[in-house]
Amino acid sequence: MLRYIYDSTFDGFLSVIYNCYYNKIPDCIEREDRYTFNILFEDNIITSDLVKSNKVSKAIAQKISTEALIHVYQSFLSEAQGIELKLLKYIQLGFKMGSKLNDYLLNEFVDEVQKYSRKVGAEAHRFLGLVRFQEFKGILYAAIEPTYNISELIANHFKERLANEKWIIHDVKRKFGIVYENNEWILRELNFEKLESHEEEELFYQKLWKVFHKSVSIKERKNESLQMQNMPKKYWNNLIEMK
Repeated sequence: MLRYIYDSTFDGFLSVIYNCYYNKIPDCIEREDRYTFNILFEDNIITSDLVKSNKVSKAIAQKISTEALIHVYQSFLSEAQGIELKLLKYIQLGFKMGSKLNDYLLNEFVDEVQKYSRKVGAEAHRFLGLVRFQEFKGILYAAIEPTYNISELIANHFKERLANEKWIIHDVKRKFGIVYENNEWILRELNFEKLESHEEEELFYQKLWKVFHKSVSIKERKNESLQMQNMPKKYWNNLIEMK
């Protein structure tokens, strides 16, 4: 059985898709950070190639639709086990059906890809209001622990919102983050644990925010179930007012 190994990036994955159309279709596609040797597989390492990945992304947008490209990208960010092979099947079907692809909901691959795309998109939207920054000597820092790999999806929102600041959004789980300065952001490896500011002014504002949050809440109307419905409890450790 044939297995393609790639570098875990979206460009790397699209390079795999390009390779599939000029070589054999694999039985498995695996990220290198999840790779384990298996005697049943013949492994083929696919090098990430920006020219090839750009050709594939343009082909998806033009021959299927821009919506399909968004679904592919967002579903890929789910990092779900086996999502790569499902995306390959989705793209293959799309090149046959064209823009009608996403109406074909009875197909398991269309259904799965759209499902993951919605989940990733919903979490990214939720984090636009969830990120809490702390100040470290003039740099704003926020730690997040999302289920999905949403950093790139929220970067431009905070670029516009905090255009004149220096800031970092740190995905603690994946050990990388968005680093913003001089109107540009990049993804960088951040191989350290979650930071907590101990600066006097920062602690003062955190305390002030907690007092405000407590003052506007009504004890008799507290509904933790509704809170968890609107903001799942797994995110609460990133909220200053919930600590």
